[in-house]
Amino acid sequence: MPQHRTFDDKLAAARRLRDEAPIRREILLDDMNGTVHSAYGLMPNMTYVIGRRGIVLSKSMWTAARSVREYLNRYREAMQMGAVLMYSEHAEFRYPDRELFMRLLERAGPSAVTEFKEGMEFIAERDRTRARQRRQRQQQRPPH
Repeated sequence: MPQHRTFDDKLAAARRLRDEAPIRREILLDDMNGTVHSAYGLMPNMTYVIGRRGIVLSKSMWTAARSVREYLNRYREAMQMGAVLMYSEHAEFRYPDRELFMRLLERAGPSAVTEFKEGMEFIAERDRTRARQRRQRQQQRPPH
């Protein structure tokens, strides 16, 4: 599939992806400049749940419909019970169909493949930096 030249090309590609993947959720179709994509992390399949006041309630670097659904159910239940929001961060496991993923990513064009690889390199470097910083902090602590 060639790179999108117009918004209509992009819309047709999104519909095709939705039908072939198959995707059963709403898809945000970004403008031709990738404004939203750039603002929210540059990964190809991120999901954000944003509350009515504009607060990011949940952020996932990789979309898993089940996880989003579970979060939304917990959120509704908690709000009904008068709960207070507290920040939490955790990693989740994914067992993706790598062959399907790469086929769909390649169809999105060379820039999608490049951006995905750059995103993965960024994440790997960020994780190495964090691990190095943790080790340095641990070395700086006085012995007990």
